[in-house]
Amino acid sequence: MNTTINPEVDISCPVCQSAIATEILRSRNHYEILRCLNCSLVFTDDRTAPATDSLYPVFDQSSNAFAKGVGSALKIFLRQRQTLVQRLKKSGRLLDFGCGNGAFAKQMSRAGFDTVGLEPFSLGVTTTTSTQLKLIQAPLEQVEKDLGLFDVITLWHVLEHLRRPVDILQRLAQHLAPDGVIVISVPNFASLQSAVFGGNWFHLDPPRHLSHFEPRVLDECFKRAALIPVMSKDFLPEYGCSGWVQSSLNATLPHKNYLYELVKDRGALRDMSPINSMLHLIGSVMIAPPVLAISVPLEAFASAFGKGAALTVAARRAA
Repeated sequence: MNTTINPEVDISCPVCQSAIATEILRSRNHYEILRCLNCSLVFTDDRTAPATDSLYPVFDQSSNAFAKGVGSALKIFLRQRQTLVQRLKKSGRLLDFGCGNGAFAKQMSRAGFDTVGLEPFSLGVTTTTSTQLKLIQAPLEQVEKDLGLFDVITLWHVLEHLRRPVDILQRLAQHLAPDGVIVISVPNFASLQSAVFGGNWFHLDPPRHLSHFEPRVLDECFKRAALIPVMSKDFLPEYGCSGWVQSSLNATLPHKNYLYELVKDRGALRDMSPINSMLHLIGSVMIAPPVLAISVPLEAFASAFGKGAALTVAARRAA
C-alpha cells in the first residue's frame, strides 16, 4: 500500500484535516480508501469523483404496485427507528437531518412529533407542510438560523456523507434543547461485514461515503463536538441484513448495488439494458433469499462482539 505524505495534495482527513494517510483498501469501483495517520479515521480519496450533485440526482419515484409494496414492507425499519427514538423522548420537536425522501420524518410526525426533515439534495418529493411536518430541501447553512431548538435530532447514515462531519455535529448541537438528544447511526468499518467483503462491502459506498467510522474514531468525533454519548445500540437489522445481502450480491454480480437500487427506485438503473437487468434480477432472486435467512442470526452474533454493520449512538451536549 502507498503512503501519502504531501500537504500540498488536495486531500485531507475529514476529521482532523491531516494530509498524512496510508492506503489500506481499494473499493470495487477503484477508489482508494485511506487511513489518517494522525487520528486513524478511514476515509475515501474522492479527488476523481464526479460532481457531488451527480451522485445525488434529481428523480421521481414511481408509484406502481411493486414500489408501493416495497415501501410498505420497509416501514418495519421506520418503526424500529421510531422505537429507538422514543426510548429517549416520547414526544417533542424532531429534526431529521439528511431526511432523503422524508419517510422517517413522516413516520415521526404520525407518531406525534413536531417534525422537520432537512435534505440538501432532491430525493423524491420534499416539499410538504402540515401542522406537524415540514420537509425542506436546502443545505444547513441556508436555513440553520431559522431552525430553532429540537428535543431530538437524527442522522440515519448521513454523517459518513459529509466532508466535515465534526463541524456539522458542532453546528447541529447548537440546535439541541437543554435536555435534547442527537441520534447518529453510521456504517461500522470495524464490522465483520467490512472484514469479509472488503472492497465489495455494500456500506463502503465510495465516493458517496467519505468517512468510514470505527467506534474509537466516532467517540473522538463526539468529543470534538462536545457531545457525551448516553446510549448505544449494536444490533440494527435494517443495516445489518441489507449489508449481508447486497454485499453478497456485489461479490457475485457485475452491477454494483443492483438490488438496492431496484428497491430504492431512484432511477439509477435506467441505463441498464432489459436483458442485463433481467439477468441481475434472476441472480438476485437466487442469491438474496438464502443470505437473508442467515443474515439475522449472523448479524446478531457479530453485534454481540461489537462487530455489527452499524454504530448507532445517542448523545447529549456536554454541560
